[in-house]
Amino acid sequence: MGKPYSDDLRERVVASMVGGRSCREAGAIFGVAPSTAGNWYRRYQRTTSYAALPMGGDHRSKLTAEVNWIAERLAAVPELTLTDVREGLAGRGTEVSYSSVWRTVKKLGLRLKKEPSTPASKTGPTSR
Repeated sequence: MGKPYSDDLRERVVASMVGGRSCREAGAIFGVAPSTAGNWYRRYQRTTSYAALPMGGDHRSKLTAEVNWIAERLAAVPELTLTDVREGLAGRGTEVSYSSVWRTVKKLGLRLKKEPSTPASKTGPTSR
């Protein structure tokens, strides 16, 4: 994702539109999309601010506090699936996605191995 446009540009576009220009005219003059100019202007009308909203957010895992529990659980019951771990976490009040559990297990350096759910064919591979 790119950086937000400068407040200086936003101010000039909004001032131009307050002065009577349309979104298309202001966008063409200042080199931004008409929809962008319109969005800035509507935001200015609602909040009297044209500044960019903060980007990003908290990207820390919800599972940071549960790492020890996950490691202990997998050590105690190695045949657990990620879905089982996820359900256990939900029972503890931590709702997370399957991929969050996978990333945490991977960071811990643990590998989940299970026996195949269907037995191998007794006759071997089929030939055609």
